[in-house]
Amino acid sequence: MSDFDKLGQQMSEMDTTMDAWISKLDLGYNHYAVLYSLAAAENGECTQKQICDEWCLPKQTVFNVCKEYKEKGWIEFSESAVDKREKILRLTADGKAKAEPIWAATHQLSDKVFAKFGKRKTEQLFALMAEFCVVCREQIDKTEITDKVA
Repeated sequence: MSDFDKLGQQMSEMDTTMDAWISKLDLGYNHYAVLYSLAAAENGECTQKQICDEWCLPKQTVFNVCKEYKEKGWIEFSESAVDKREKILRLTADGKAKAEPIWAATHQLSDKVFAKFGKRKTEQLFALMAEFCVVCREQIDKTEITDKVA
């Protein structure tokens, strides 16, 4: 098994672990992403594009979740002053009542996990991950592919 295979397995395990957390909150990944993003948003506002970019979700998926939450009365849309095609999303009072406990519980979990993992190991983990990404990007840039698949 290659090191990339091992890395893929660890990343998959992390995804599975986070999916277990999201499931415990009685949500699916896409619904969690929208609620969490809105609860964490600066000034309580964000766009569908910001959610798509942050969570690597398709535009249509985010649109459908937002439409569902609008119908439930959890979010409201307003036009962007910068781009009239872009909609600004904001939680309503009912939406805040649903999203803020999810955001708070996730942060409590994070605090507990990283406290148990330890400050030194946490700093090492993030430093090594950042360094690994730099090395990986450098090697990708240097690697020539001679037989490309069409």
